[in-house]
Amino acid sequence: MRKIYLLIIAVLLTFPHMRAAAMADTAKAACLVNAVTGEVLFEKNKDEKLPMASTTKIMTLVTAIEKTNPEDVVTVPHEAVMEEGSSAYLEEGAKISMHDLCCGLMLNSGNDAAVAIAYHISGGKEEFAREMNDTARRIGAENTSFKNPNGLDEDGHYTTAYDLAKITRYALSLPEFREIVGMRIYTASYIRADGTEASIEYINHNRLLREFDGCIGVKTGFTKKDGRCLVSAAERDGAVYIAVTLNASNDWNEHKEMLEEAFGSCRMVNAVKAGDCIRHVVNDSDECRLVAASDFYVPVNGERGRAFEVEEHIPDDIYMPLNEGEKIGELSVYCDGVNVGTVDVVADRDFKAEGKAKVKSCFVFYVQTLIRNIL
Repeated sequence: MRKIYLLIIAVLLTFPHMRAAAMADTAKAACLVNAVTGEVLFEKNKDEKLPMASTTKIMTLVTAIEKTNPEDVVTVPHEAVMEEGSSAYLEEGAKISMHDLCCGLMLNSGNDAAVAIAYHISGGKEEFAREMNDTARRIGAENTSFKNPNGLDEDGHYTTAYDLAKITRYALSLPEFREIVGMRIYTASYIRADGTEASIEYINHNRLLREFDGCIGVKTGFTKKDGRCLVSAAERDGAVYIAVTLNASNDWNEHKEMLEEAFGSCRMVNAVKAGDCIRHVVNDSDECRLVAASDFYVPVNGERGRAFEVEEHIPDDIYMPLNEGEKIGELSVYCDGVNVGTVDVVADRDFKAEGKAKVKSCFVFYVQTLIRNIL
């Protein structure tokens, strides 16, 4: 009987791994990442170098956001309108804002838009690709090489499922990126070369924005050589996950399965609680507490989860008086050395004493953080 019990326990323990192995069946490579902590929850050939088609444009958009302003006016060059493949239907000589051009890049997957961005920022596709590669190295995507801004087949143009997840995780930290990739429909305006006004409607190709609860983007891609490539991200109640598949014929369904698996196994760990006492402010006759202004939760998957640290940024001396709710400093929450969020630290009441008061640590907060990390 004891052997039967042990066998049942072994099967139950291995079941999650059996399920994980069955995900992304048709993908040549795949990766599922907790976007808050950076933890890899599932992978299939995640470090294999493969072409990525138009998911390339994730980095194109990141570069455009970091190198320009949304209001910048771009004049569409001849080279852009001559680019083959999917199009944002740009007209040579037209003037369009960088923001609207980026919408054409991501929603319509415009190869012409990618080239227009490249020429505006760097003067050419090769020069722009070097900018993309510099950013990839900076954010730790070491197994990625960009040769062009749109993902058309070219020798030496490749990434990995894991690198693409890293790039997307970084991209999602940019508010303008999130805004654009989350759009379903957008009407862009531009001025034709003859000076007349015109507009065009772009419709996002990403079906998951309509079909998956919480989807926030990101990008589709396809060429005959590369197959179907897809990067998606979804958010529910503060938990954010990124799914990547390269060369997967059943990508829509496989992304839904991976993302649902991530949310289904997620538990939210309360790293900081509103009202937690961080420090005490004292003088000769009175004191007040400096407390966390809000909760902060870390989405954790798995039995042990991902360890987090809370770092204080509070001055050692504070000048009076203080008002209730006044911000004195902040807490930074880190997962594996990466800052995943901040919480304001405020005075818990009016403190009308004059002059300079000393700030003392609150030992209880350190104990609370340690306990929350273990549980």
